[in-house]
Amino acid sequence: MSKHEAMVKFVKGKVEGLSFNFSPEKPASISFLTNYSGKVVKRYMRAADKEYGFTILLTWHYSTEADNMNLKAMEIAQELMDWIDAQNQKRRFPDFGDGCQVKRLENLQNMPNLATVDMENGIAQYQIPCRVLYFEKER
Repeated sequence: MSKHEAMVKFVKGKVEGLSFNFSPEKPASISFLTNYSGKVVKRYMRAADKEYGFTILLTWHYSTEADNMNLKAMEIAQELMDWIDAQNQKRRFPDFGDGCQVKRLENLQNMPNLATVDMENGIAQYQIPCRVLYFEKER
């Protein structure tokens, strides 16, 4: 199983209907976007500490009214961030296979970003940048 497959399987434990590397751009959809994989943080003789970077993208209804629709979207995105933090605290990590040891799963910010707003279609997208830090032996 590739690291991409492991990550999608891991996040699908929390999110049903997850899209991989594309956004259907319809309300109530969540996408998993890869940023980088295998980025070396520190080299050792026959191993390295590496990073797997990804972004969770939440597409939700957007309102220009004085209602709570935008607040609801932010709360859903924050709930996903809280889930990432909880998995890290409990040391529940994706399985990167033999030769890899996941050290940490973390959010890269303390709140979701409002990434885009499509006022014409009444949708907004919120980004949650994350990474997995892991140790990998050479094969």
